[in-house]
Amino acid sequence: MRSSMSRVATTIVAGVLVIACGSAPTPYPTPTPSASRAPALSSPAATQSPTSTPPSVGPTNTAIGAGPNSTCAVTSGGGVKCWGSNGSGQLGNGTLTDSTTPVDVSGLASGVTAIAVGGTHTCAIQSGGVKCWGSGGNGATTDSSIPVKVPGLASGVTAIAAGDGHSCALTDGGAVKCWGSNGSAELGNGTTIDSSLPVAVSGLANGVTLIAAGGVHTCAITSGGGVKCWGHGAYGQLGNGTNTDSSVPVAVSGLASGVTAIAAGGYHTCAVTSGGGVKCWGATITIGTTAGSVPVDVPGLASGVTVVAAGGDHGCALMVGGGVKCWGANQYGQLGNPLTTASTVPVDVPGLASGVAGVAAGGFHTCAIFRGGGVKCWGSNGSGQLGNILPCISSSVPADVPVNADVAAPSPSSQPTGTPIGAIEHAAGPTDVVLRLDSGTGYSVSDLTGELFQPGPEFTLYGDGTVIFRNNNAKPPPAEGPIVRARPFNIAHLDETQIQTLLRFALGEGGLGNACERYESPGVVDFAGSSTYTVRASGLDRRVVDASVDAPFEALADHLRNFDRGGGIPTQVWVPDRYWGSLLEAGEFIREGLLPPVSKAGAVAWPWPGIAPAKFVGQAYPSAGRRAMSKQEAAVLGLSDHGGVVKRIYLRGPDRKTIYSFSLWPMFPDETS
Repeated sequence: MRSSMSRVATTIVAGVLVIACGSAPTPYPTPTPSASRAPALSSPAATQSPTSTPPSVGPTNTAIGAGPNSTCAVTSGGGVKCWGSNGSGQLGNGTLTDSTTPVDVSGLASGVTAIAVGGTHTCAIQSGGVKCWGSGGNGATTDSSIPVKVPGLASGVTAIAAGDGHSCALTDGGAVKCWGSNGSAELGNGTTIDSSLPVAVSGLANGVTLIAAGGVHTCAITSGGGVKCWGHGAYGQLGNGTNTDSSVPVAVSGLASGVTAIAAGGYHTCAVTSGGGVKCWGATITIGTTAGSVPVDVPGLASGVTVVAAGGDHGCALMVGGGVKCWGANQYGQLGNPLTTASTVPVDVPGLASGVAGVAAGGFHTCAIFRGGGVKCWGSNGSGQLGNILPCISSSVPADVPVNADVAAPSPSSQPTGTPIGAIEHAAGPTDVVLRLDSGTGYSVSDLTGELFQPGPEFTLYGDGTVIFRNNNAKPPPAEGPIVRARPFNIAHLDETQIQTLLRFALGEGGLGNACERYESPGVVDFAGSSTYTVRASGLDRRVVDASVDAPFEALADHLRNFDRGGGIPTQVWVPDRYWGSLLEAGEFIREGLLPPVSKAGAVAWPWPGIAPAKFVGQAYPSAGRRAMSKQEAAVLGLSDHGGVVKRIYLRGPDRKTIYSFSLWPMFPDETS
């Protein structure tokens, strides 16, 4: 039995484009249906589905579909290329090997008008007939790594849809036929018996214009613009006001007419109305609104939408002007938003304001196809489903996919592109961060042993040319009794020519120009040993976290960490206006041997009569206080000649008994505004 944790579906828009959806490659905290409703599948493949539509294939309108871990697109020549996971042969190239770049599907070099990507299988319409490959729902009783003809569907098919383990086809007479897994009645023929041959859907022998397949449910738009759904309904995804399965099509409440497009996701369904608005129903976790068993409006999408895509736990809408908006979960950047937090309202995908012809929502990734035939993908890339050789697990930045190229372009981050041409635009304010390098976590500044101390960024370039940095080659000042100091910060001022030189290196040879935003395992926060780059220049706004074994930015890191090495730029020690102070009781850590005993290190009397220890509020890390301090408050430690950085100093509290370990580091200009 296949897992019911993460299923997805797709939509079809006749004559316009293809939209496919897939569910998550790994379990997502989505409600799990009861065992009695879980579909019995013939193979233990991943869950999800997408669909497609029969567009007129050409350079301005190609079809695209996204499954849980794979993606496929119709090329400008009418062929099919796929990329990503291939454990069941769903890439169709005769192998079971994953591919991070598009590969040709065997025997489908031309004549294809639509594709649909399912859980672990894919289908295409070629010259009116249907061919499928992979496992589960591919029209055969055995897996196939190359396309095979689906019996009884040699001609006359206008649209296809692929679910988790089932597929459906729309004929030119308006009839719907489905085949594959049927444990939750997703075939719609009044039974729960699987079928490797297409069977007629009850009551839909004619009059259907569009179809969409979800994980284990299916929907159709009738000629009057009404919607009917069937199959798994535990979360209200059938839209008929109940939470029960149905083996035959049931009418969706309130959508008897006027629907122009539809998408079926893992546990939810969405439709576009004649007014360009979007309504969704089903599991609330996937659509970011208070949906249930009847359709509700999606906030912010009352008009202007032409097509909707439903993914594993997110949705996207194609707007009239060719822009894309997405909403829902965003743990892998599948919304195209650098923030990894979910959004309950649709947000614009940066860089996709116009020109998009179609959008496909997969399990944890999203792809868009442009009127000129280009493809961009973003989100999870664990199986190569972004199709662009990016050496990262995920990217919220839409990246080009070489669908219409014979040879894929090399990875821009492992083999950086050339130096940018022309002036590089950047913000010009004194607190605008243009380029920054951090090492380790922002809260590890008070490491107990004093051996690891990260007092702020290694390097920061501000818009006005101010550079504040540390030189790792410099020797730290010697200890002064109980005071252990760190390397001071230096400051320099660059003119515009020097700024341009630095940015050209960072965006060109340095590799930040088209790097992934994160290189470590998804969900991992910054930690000691990682390097974090922030760049806001040349239209980019990225935060790249590099914790890989083979760091792709080694040359850039070396350049920034040793900025004044032979550069000939006048520098001086930087004394900030404000500081961060971190305080914790040292007694317990001294007893555990993590800090040296006071008898050896010595202690200094509490230097701030007007500041009680309790006023060090905030959390630098658990058990440690953190407080913003003025220059005057920090001056009592005599720091001006050392750049204001203290690794560790023992302070005897106002009670003259409690021993505190105290660290001090500078607040940067962008932190004090």
